[in-house]
Amino acid sequence: MKKQKKLIRLADMILGAVCQLKKQHLRQIQSNLEDFCKKCSEASKDSHLFYAAVERNWLSSVEKIRLRISRNLNDFSYNLQRFKEMLNTDRPKLPKLSDVFAELNQIEQDIGELQFDLKEETISVITDSVSLEDIAFGSFEIKLNIGEIRSLYTESPYRVIALEPNPAGSDSCVTHPHVSNEKLCEGDGHTAIRRSLEDGRLCDFFTMIVNILQTYNPDSPYVSLDDWEGISCYDCGYTVAGDDCYYCEYCEQDYCSQCSSYCQMCDTTICLGCAYECPSCNEPVCKSCTAACKECEETFCKDCLTEEGLCQNCEENRKENSDEEQESKSEIAETNTAVQSHSMGETAIHA
Repeated sequence: MKKQKKLIRLADMILGAVCQLKKQHLRQIQSNLEDFCKKCSEASKDSHLFYAAVERNWLSSVEKIRLRISRNLNDFSYNLQRFKEMLNTDRPKLPKLSDVFAELNQIEQDIGELQFDLKEETISVITDSVSLEDIAFGSFEIKLNIGEIRSLYTESPYRVIALEPNPAGSDSCVTHPHVSNEKLCEGDGHTAIRRSLEDGRLCDFFTMIVNILQTYNPDSPYVSLDDWEGISCYDCGYTVAGDDCYYCEYCEQDYCSQCSSYCQMCDTTICLGCAYECPSCNEPVCKSCTAACKECEETFCKDCLTEEGLCQNCEENRKENSDEEQESKSEIAETNTAVQSHSMGETAIHA
């Protein structure tokens, strides 16, 4: 008996939310009606301006007004058609409290135990374990936020929560081929699901979502079942099996074999973006195996630097400079020796 009283209270909350939703629709009609009246007013003003311009023989002004009227009529025609469709679309009648109460009881008979939280204004059911093509996704909780039903035309008022998540290898937010970030891709069921909430048909609402979860549509999955166990390459997006995936320790991302390499010095796996090609040997190396030349300051792999920290070019330049310095010193020494020898052979003359 206590539970039945809570269900009556819950039914009343749902009925209130459906009433708010209908009010939102009426506000949309009101807004469109205001736009329609504004367009009519603009057309009336243009009519007076056009008449005055013709009477005063302002032909250039007449042409400008004519073009503006033509543009406005195109917009007017489009908006008028949409407004007519909105007015002529059959809207569901508001359900009775007894109808919503009966729907809540029907949920427990057709789907399973109904869970609700009157404080948070939520109602939910838990599905049986879902499996698609031998891949198990576990059970899902379909949680409807009653207070958000009024925003049905702009936001989804419910979430689909994986209770035993088996997410896609390439995206942990995808817990089902048609569920991402707890939002269901409703596909062709979008209109029917929305209409069930407008009518207060809660049992139909939950039943349709359960059916979508138990069905796989290969044309519109967030991640296909064929790629579910794979890992997406961070660079090219190609999905590869876990054994064919390479982890870059520098950027901490997964890559396929085409987008990864390894350091020729320490054998560390690196992606092409983190790899550095030594300008001397043209081999890919990781950042830890590089150093700057102490002379030119260009980066090389450590194997291409001497013990003194010089690249090959700088080492050769230093050697050439050293040889030239030695040659210069030798030439100076030879010159000094020749001068000294010449001085020793001369006779001093006294006055």
